[in-house]
Amino acid sequence: MRRLLLLTALACVRVPAVAPDRLAAMHQAKDDEAMRACTMLGRFIGSSTQPGEKGLTQARDEARAKVAATGATDFVYDSESVMPDVITVAA
Repeated sequence: MRRLLLLTALACVRVPAVAPDRLAAMHQAKDDEAMRACTMLGRFIGSSTQPGEKGLTQARDEARAKVAATGATDFVYDSESVMPDVITVAA
């Protein structure tokens, strides 16, 4: 029973596998005006425990992959949080 619970928990936190062409087709909006005509599909969080720029890039990539898995065509990074233990990015 414990193993099933652990496997379920791991499946929930895994970054979705997204085709590279799907990621390449997405566009990052430059401002709020560009997002006005879009339908918000949700807020997606990426995180990393790596320090510095490498961690920020990893968190952004994770958030972007989660957005791409929903079928979105455009996205915007909403917020970024850099703390000593973890870096999070919301898209």
